[in-house]
Amino acid sequence: MAPLLGQREELQEQEKRGGVRAEDDAPRDELAEKMARLGLHEPAEAAGEDSAAVDRFSPAFLRPHRAADQSALQPASIVRAAGPAAPSPMPDARRFAEGRLRRGGLARGPRNEPGAGTPAAARGVLLTGDHAYMTPPRHLHGMAANRQLQDPNLFSHVNEQAVLFALSQETPEKIVSYACDLLLSESTHGQQMFYLIFNHCHHQLREWVIAKITQDRSFYSLCVRRTNEVVFMINSCETRKSMQLFGDAMVPWMSPSQMRVLLSDSKRLQVIHAFIKSSPPDIAQFIFEAVAKECTRLARQSNGLSLLQNCLERVSWMEMDNILIKLSYQSLHLALNSCGNWILQDILKKGDSFHIAVIASCLRNHYVTLAKNKYGSNVVEWCLKVFNEGERSVIVNELIYYAHFRDLVTHEFANFTLSTALEVCKYPLRNILANAILSQNIMVRNQHCTKIFSILARYGFIQRTFLRDF
Repeated sequence: MAPLLGQREELQEQEKRGGVRAEDDAPRDELAEKMARLGLHEPAEAAGEDSAAVDRFSPAFLRPHRAADQSALQPASIVRAAGPAAPSPMPDARRFAEGRLRRGGLARGPRNEPGAGTPAAARGVLLTGDHAYMTPPRHLHGMAANRQLQDPNLFSHVNEQAVLFALSQETPEKIVSYACDLLLSESTHGQQMFYLIFNHCHHQLREWVIAKITQDRSFYSLCVRRTNEVVFMINSCETRKSMQLFGDAMVPWMSPSQMRVLLSDSKRLQVIHAFIKSSPPDIAQFIFEAVAKECTRLARQSNGLSLLQNCLERVSWMEMDNILIKLSYQSLHLALNSCGNWILQDILKKGDSFHIAVIASCLRNHYVTLAKNKYGSNVVEWCLKVFNEGERSVIVNELIYYAHFRDLVTHEFANFTLSTALEVCKYPLRNILANAILSQNIMVRNQHCTKIFSILARYGFIQRTFLRDF
């Protein structure tokens, strides 16, 4: 009885001190005290501590219930400091305790989780209601996002998507202003960024950007300095209003005084070409009318010729006919021009009877002069191909009855005209021309007569063996 009374008194004293002990733990505590007095330890605990010492790891990682910091067993949080709770980990995510990986092992931290490799300082502050993984970095090229939008030249190409997302949170006025600043920037990447932003804008924002640049007085110089960007915007226009804005800005360019300057400016001509190809005919009508008035002068210049041909492909049939009639009446001057002869050849290829009759009447009595000209000889060749037999006889008779016909046969350009005449003319006109050439007793070895004698041999006017002998 005495030991029982002693234990009861001991329990009462512990209750007074606040240290209540469960009855089930009393035998276990007594056993622990006896083992401590005898110097005994659990073998599992001793083995765990020995293996930890050998592996040079802290026992805390081998015995979780003895660890001081339980957060070491959880993956590092990437959104708790700035925003709502992160979604559930991706299927391939794995949890590791920091510091438990050997050299050459797996990378630290969870894999395949958005932002897992991004420092906490670079993730920035989330906007209200935004997803944690969609937030752009706080610092873009060493500055805050709003500072980035204020100074568009100071950004790195690695932050393109971040800049796009930051712009998506801004007002339309801010987006338009930022895009226009990029268009005026000298940075090559700034121009590339403009393409990217303009592609991501809907048609209303594009109209605002176009309205801002076309209404500015510097649009003239902008087309010279940023030709590719302006052409890109014209090709990207989706509404009539956008094309009308460009058209209104180009109206002053079409005045007679400005047309001369325009023809010497290849940059602005590229903008005009893009506008003609992309805009409806009624919006580009002011260009067609200006070109029709100056068609003869345009046909004599290389830049003007390309503009004229571009317009002819898009005007109505009646407008094209009026332009071609004007050019046909100036065929003699155009035939002797390095650029004008091309548009005249195009008119002859079209084969319109009225245009051909006008050209024939203008070139008559000038075929010798044209045949001896580098550019005119090409026009005479096409005349021989498209004219009827009566008009061909006019050309052949003018050439044959020329006082120095021998010089035409051996001429570096006129010999091609005679070769074409031999091929396209029919009997008896071909025989008359062949006899006139053979009567000149020209040596077969003449370098400018090789083609003529080859055609004569083909049609049996001379023997092929005669050519082989020479």
